[in-house]
Amino acid sequence: MNEKSPKKPKHNRAPKFGSKEWMHWFFKEWVVTLGVAFLVAALFRTTIASPRHIPTGSMIPTIKIGEFIFVNMMAFDWHIPLTRKSMVDRKDPEKGEIVVFEYPVDPTVDYIKRVVATPGDTVEVVGKRVIINGTPLPLEEVTDKSLIEDLTPKYDPERMSLYHETNNGHTYTVVHMNERPGKELPLITLPEGMFFVMGDNRDDSQDSRYWGFVPRENFLGRGSFIWFSFDKNHLPFIRFERLFTNLY
Repeated sequence: MNEKSPKKPKHNRAPKFGSKEWMHWFFKEWVVTLGVAFLVAALFRTTIASPRHIPTGSMIPTIKIGEFIFVNMMAFDWHIPLTRKSMVDRKDPEKGEIVVFEYPVDPTVDYIKRVVATPGDTVEVVGKRVIINGTPLPLEEVTDKSLIEDLTPKYDPERMSLYHETNNGHTYTVVHMNERPGKELPLITLPEGMFFVMGDNRDDSQDSRYWGFVPRENFLGRGSFIWFSFDKNHLPFIRFERLFTNLY
């Protein structure tokens, strides 16, 4: 009895390089696939959550140099996909929140700071104390400096003081440089639609004390959590204890 030999399975091989069939295959298999992937990533980044790298120390000790965070892009606005423009205002930033915004002096640069005062508030900074509507924000000294031990060599923890500051129900940690005079600010009233922001590293932060208010339309989102923390100066180079910690 004659038996038919089994058929060999067909393999989907790429056509000959440079041919019309190859160009069609390459476009379908790679260009379209990668294009869709990039589009989905861009949509996610501009409307839902945006990963950011923090290269400076203005938000120390809350956010340290070399950390990567996620920004909640839905916190204040619904954004038009693939743009920075607001489609619907959801809520205004609140005092005490960590915010990412377009730097008013150069909107192509994004800054991250903490909201200290909102429209209609009076704000004054005297002797490193922040005074909102005539009342100094509560400060409680923190004696345990383990939070800033890894800041060397850029900063010397022995010349820094830590405080818990409370604003609008938010309690967070700020740093004062013992040997630096604080940047003071005379009493001002915030106009409508304007916000006052400061870095948690109070004596090493370029913020509203220097360049003024942040317009409401400049805000992009709220700091959500730290997803990676890299420390190039100390072994093992990764701050494992700070991975996936929420930002307050």
